[in-house]
Amino acid sequence: MTDTWPVESWAPQPAMARSAATPRTVAGTTRSTTTRVRRRARRSAPSGLGPGPVRSARYRGSMQPETAMSVPAPTGADAVRRAALIAALDVVDGGVEERFERITRIAREALGVSGSFLNLAGETTLTIKSQQSDAAFGPVIPLQDTFCGRTLGEQGPVVVPDAREDARYADLPMVLGDPNVRFYAGVGLRAGDDDLKIGTLCLIDPEPRTLDADELELLQELGIWAERELLAGADEDRLRTVLNGLQPAAVQVPGYRITGMSIPHGLVSGDFHDWHRSGEDSIHLTVSDVMGKGMSAGLLAANIRGGLLARGDQDPGTAVAELEAQVAPELSRAESFATMFHGRLTPSTGRLDFADAGHGLVLQLRDDGAERILRSSDLPIGLHPAGMPRAAGSLVLRPGDVLIVVTDGALELWDSTLASLSELGSLYRESPDVETFLQRVRARVAEHDPGDDLTVVVVAREALGALGA
Repeated sequence: MTDTWPVESWAPQPAMARSAATPRTVAGTTRSTTTRVRRRARRSAPSGLGPGPVRSARYRGSMQPETAMSVPAPTGADAVRRAALIAALDVVDGGVEERFERITRIAREALGVSGSFLNLAGETTLTIKSQQSDAAFGPVIPLQDTFCGRTLGEQGPVVVPDAREDARYADLPMVLGDPNVRFYAGVGLRAGDDDLKIGTLCLIDPEPRTLDADELELLQELGIWAERELLAGADEDRLRTVLNGLQPAAVQVPGYRITGMSIPHGLVSGDFHDWHRSGEDSIHLTVSDVMGKGMSAGLLAANIRGGLLARGDQDPGTAVAELEAQVAPELSRAESFATMFHGRLTPSTGRLDFADAGHGLVLQLRDDGAERILRSSDLPIGLHPAGMPRAAGSLVLRPGDVLIVVTDGALELWDSTLASLSELGSLYRESPDVETFLQRVRARVAEHDPGDDLTVVVVAREALGALGA
């Protein structure tokens, strides 16, 4: 199984000389040694960034290593958000940096292991940002073939005394072959308002061993230091670019015009809109509004969007229900919630089946001049009672009909009431085409600051015998 990794990306390189200060031990360091290294770590850290007291909110009750079966590495939304956060930190392509090297160096010396690593877990690969090791690894490894990848779901520190005897890790290439890892210990590195795990500070050794309580505490403190160094380099503008890059690509549907826009009130929008195909005659459409503004709301929105993409083939009601089960804990921790309109359009018939989670900002303009506002009777995601079914809805877009879905920033362009949707409908009917309509909405935003993120999505079905708007 050792040939499952590309040799050029993972194979150990010629061994580095072991420092005289790093004897391989089984019992670990003494309490006095650990204390000296902890003091050294504090002196080495930049002001305000060195290891300090263990954060109670995160580590309360987690001083003992995980003993339950490992949780598989999160996928879908978490993977997308991990990649976005790592890109925003702007450290992957920075080469060797002493601010990280000293952390892994201290970890190796203090804890007497053959290797220490600071790793970042992307969607499918693990990047080694810093390593001090007898057997140096290449910078990129398939995530699924690593200890770190298999422990992303764990909340506390992970200690594996002998990987060869542990069914969770015994099949890993680095256990079966060079460098023949037996011992592993790691603590998660987290970022974002909800403390999403984006990597690990970890130790390996070819001899079975464990960590005592003092050593485990030191590893956690070094992990906190590593987190602070990572976050110190966060680039808000880069994060905005990454999140804005999640905007949907244009979709061409014969007989329809589907388009939209999001205008953030701050640097990043807590709104998002999306559309994608799922089969030859099925288009999924989504508009969501996360309570709040800025980075926190933007990251939550990215998570929710990723969760929906992972459920792209499900009917709207099932997708929203399963999404809520996934993201409700995160929304609760952030003291937030999200409204959402999520539908599946069948272009051949014009039928749109949908679930509306407390959104209720949907306007249907009929070809005959009538209009209809679709209200919602359900609560937002994060507030809906667990286990209670959501209402399902449907409508038909006939030739010449238009559906406009907005977030509440659009209401602030007029009088903040649902009557604003009728004003928006009038603006659409007065516009010669969809592009002009969106331009006029932008112009109104410039004149009447809504004080909130604003999203507008338009689904226009062409009239019979004529080109649509």
